[in-house]
Amino acid sequence: MEKAFLCDSSSIITLVDSCFGGLFAFLSKKYGVDFYITPDVKKEIVDRPLSMEMKAYRMSALRIKRMLDNEVLKEIDADTEDMTEELMDLANNIFSIKGRKIHLIDPGETDLISVANTLRIDRLLIDERTTRLLIEAPFTIQKHFEEELGVDVDFDKKVYRTFEQHVRGLSVFRSTELLAVAYKAGYFEKFGDASHDAFVAALYKAKYSGCAVRFDEIEEMARFL
Repeated sequence: MEKAFLCDSSSIITLVDSCFGGLFAFLSKKYGVDFYITPDVKKEIVDRPLSMEMKAYRMSALRIKRMLDNEVLKEIDADTEDMTEELMDLANNIFSIKGRKIHLIDPGETDLISVANTLRIDRLLIDERTTRLLIEAPFTIQKHFEEELGVDVDFDKKVYRTFEQHVRGLSVFRSTELLAVAYKAGYFEKFGDASHDAFVAALYKAKYSGCAVRFDEIEEMARFL
């Protein structure tokens, strides 16, 4: 699908909790972009919070439900059970320590990749770090584990090559990159002379709302945009 994003729960929650849910409608109108979520993501960020006795996440769920009702977000599904199981098995067998496999991703993240493959959506919106790095920079994960645990981490090239065939061509965006696109498109012009300050503040707000972005990445975006 052209001009389409398949969104993980992490990025939607980051933007909605940061009061930037309107960014989806803005970019849809500006560029004709469609934002899709899977039924599993809808259950996680709408259905489950609205059915819980604890009300802490109810406001976000109601905002997201309204976005779905207004088709700012669209629900999409595909028969991906077999592919999801295969991809999860591959992803969780890429790295190991002394023969013990390192569990990296769960069915939710894997299903997102499977649906993207099946429906030919090549843009993923994911704020969670591990899935993004597994697609874009697997050796960064290896280095992180080695530095954090102080042990050698084995990388199974054969398993990763098989996994890579399923993720090749996918582009991963975070909520901060979406904010950058929106900034360049005029989303922050309502702040007048303070539009750039508002953009930078939004980047920090996204980070503290859950987006896996480093401070130096924020500083670089602030400097060059």
